[in-house]
Amino acid sequence: MNKIIAAAAAAAMCAATLTACSGGSEPAPETSGTYTEITLSEETAAASLTDESVTESETEAGKTMVSCADIANAVISSVELPSMAEVGADRIAMYLDLAIPEGCDFSMYICGSGGFADEIFVINAADMSIDDVRAAAEKRIGSRITDFEGYNPDEVDKLNDYFTEERDGYFMYAVTCDNSVCERIFDEYVK
Repeated sequence: MNKIIAAAAAAAMCAATLTACSGGSEPAPETSGTYTEITLSEETAAASLTDESVTESETEAGKTMVSCADIANAVISSVELPSMAEVGADRIAMYLDLAIPEGCDFSMYICGSGGFADEIFVINAADMSIDDVRAAAEKRIGSRITDFEGYNPDEVDKLNDYFTEERDGYFMYAVTCDNSVCERIFDEYVK
């Protein structure tokens, strides 16, 4: 019993020492990734973006820097979608036949249940071949059409009418019920 009490006291002293030494003044870790500079009108910001959906990465001269995740989250918060699951860098090859360089800024969400075709993919492909990115997206859409033809034919219409856009090194495709919102959001973020 005395050994347990002594161990607990030692652990408490170590915790107190570490807390006192850190002083709470350690710098925040730097984030990696590529961001694009955007400026949103107040009306646009109020209409399509919420505090929960956009994470401010940095500010410079009054402009907000946003990542591909910010664009994807704006779509998710503005379009009616089934439960969406994020696809991390460790699993992207399961969904897209595309080699994404380490540190490349991208965001991908798919329907978590697999019962719907909805998905969003945004990438800053400045250091990649945009033709390769486009080909991978088209291959993914073609594969999904084949999957859904016999499983849930109602979703095939969404897949056949998917949204795609590329500008200034950014590429986005989205399978949703509202391509006009996807287009508006892409235009707001990538100018």
